[in-house]
Amino acid sequence: MIHSAPNGRTGAKSAVIEGLARLQAVFPLEERILHAEATVRATYAEVLRHWLRGVPPATATFDQGTLTALVKMDAVVADTHGIGCYPFSAYHTGIRVTLPGGTVNAMCAIDALAIARLARARAHIDAACLTCGTSIALHVEENGGLDHDQVELAQVVWQYVDDTHTSASHGLCRRILFLCRNCPAPQTGELFTLPQAAAIGNAFFRFQSTLLAAHAGPEA
Repeated sequence: MIHSAPNGRTGAKSAVIEGLARLQAVFPLEERILHAEATVRATYAEVLRHWLRGVPPATATFDQGTLTALVKMDAVVADTHGIGCYPFSAYHTGIRVTLPGGTVNAMCAIDALAIARLARARAHIDAACLTCGTSIALHVEENGGLDHDQVELAQVVWQYVDDTHTSASHGLCRRILFLCRNCPAPQTGELFTLPQAAAIGNAFFRFQSTLLAAHAGPEA
């Protein structure tokens, strides 16, 4: 059964809190990074910094030991496309986010909505409805919010399925997608408004901004 977010400010806030808690339980990215060794955290910050400049990093750019550690904890995804780093994907996912520095792929719909605040820049999102394929285009402001006139453009669906993938990029992220306002929701999962999904994403990735500030380099 699909679970739609409750109406009203209190219900909407509860939906965000519960959705965030569920996401952190399924994919404890922040916990993994904060408990990693200092050198691993520093490499992670540099990978993120590449993405925020709109430059997908190559595996040869980093120390292979620390990169391997990040891959094992599923903090980054390294393959022939390069190094993906949630919320950024090195391969095409069908969700594109345009920043001042260039256009990147997002791992999922929630990730796409979180990129603007992380990058501290207005971002434009291009995606497609998971059901009918209709184009969905919207923008997110520098503070991570959306204009009121965009609230009804689409929704975000998190479909519940048994996940046997070791990487969230190939399992969890493939199930968190945009849904146009004209298509019915799938039978099972969670349904969020765009502001709710953005709030979940901004809270989930908030630790990255703190980490980047702690590892500020000459190019930061």
